[in-house]
Amino acid sequence: EEGECLGLGWIDGSVKLFPQKNGLKVPHMGWNIAKPNFGHQITKNISPQTRYYFVHSYYVDVTDPKNSAMKTSYGLEFDSAITKENIIGLQFHPEKSHRFGMKILQNFCDI
Repeated sequence: EEGECLGLGWIDGSVKLFPQKNGLKVPHMGWNIAKPNFGHQITKNISPQTRYYFVHSYYVDVTDPKNSAMKTSYGLEFDSAITKENIIGLQFHPEKSHRFGMKILQNFCDI
């Protein structure tokens, strides 16, 4: 959103800056829920109320809903985990997300 680079183009979508509205602070920093959208292996045995640690000012908006493995709300709903074939991208920090992040990392290793 702030440049002219197209990125790698592996997953169709766009990267956007969070709007500063309704008193929400940017960057989005702290714990938030990431709800699994479908049965991708990265979300195996993940509760829909599991929280992860975020630190970011931008979010991904994928074009095809089948590439969105998890959604999070912060002023708007955004894709917090995206997948396509052997690509997995996470908007949150699993390494800072205690046992919840460890489960995501374990799922990644199991894939």
